[in-house]
Amino acid sequence: MMALLLIAGALLYRLSGPLAIAARSTRDFFADNRYFAVRQIEVHGGDKVGGDEIVAAAGMRQGMNIWDVDAVAIEKKIAKHPWVRRVLVRRDFPRRVVIDVEERSPKAIVGVGKLYYIDADAVVFKEVASGESIKYPMLTGIYAEGLMRGDPAARQRIRDAIRLTDLMAQRSHTLSEIHFEAPDRLVVYPTKFPVAWRLGWGDWEEKLARLDRLLELWKGNEERLASLDMSFRDQVVARLRGKKE
Repeated sequence: MMALLLIAGALLYRLSGPLAIAARSTRDFFADNRYFAVRQIEVHGGDKVGGDEIVAAAGMRQGMNIWDVDAVAIEKKIAKHPWVRRVLVRRDFPRRVVIDVEERSPKAIVGVGKLYYIDADAVVFKEVASGESIKYPMLTGIYAEGLMRGDPAARQRIRDAIRLTDLMAQRSHTLSEIHFEAPDRLVVYPTKFPVAWRLGWGDWEEKLARLDRLLELWKGNEERLASLDMSFRDQVVARLRGKKE
């Protein structure tokens, strides 16, 4: 047995040199072979960010060897772009790289010195640049300030409020402002009418159903309403504007 082990060891020692040379040759073949030069870099899902901008952020170029494409490292680079929510990079051998991008979608704006976009996850992800859309509800009040400080409770409250805006949009109600008056008091201002809608907190579906029934009764006379309070159970309290002289 010992003799066999010695023979095997001697053979491996004699073969180690040729095996190492063969391994290096194989690596060189893949690294230098033009067959593996990247000819296509496809970017899918980009809207706010163009494909060229994503490729530049990734530090990629056509002609580079596909074996040199580090998907994880490239994903980390692209993920730093403020509009990018998720990114997936994959190598499609032998000559194509595909980059799938999921962008952030603004749901509201918060103003603290400057204006910033907020997404559905209550992430403040980008300062609003000149020329960019500001047609989103403005968040004001205690939780808007807390969000900028990184308060988890504020972030959760704002996620809930953004879900409310989605429910209202389904009913064709768009908002100009969402005001956090107190921990249990939310006031929203629709874009159609200069009326404050006081919603309290929670039970959004039921409250919106009551709101729609009341608005139907006041259709054509909405300008007479000063505010609507739906924070009470099973009722809506309407306050009317004073008569103009």
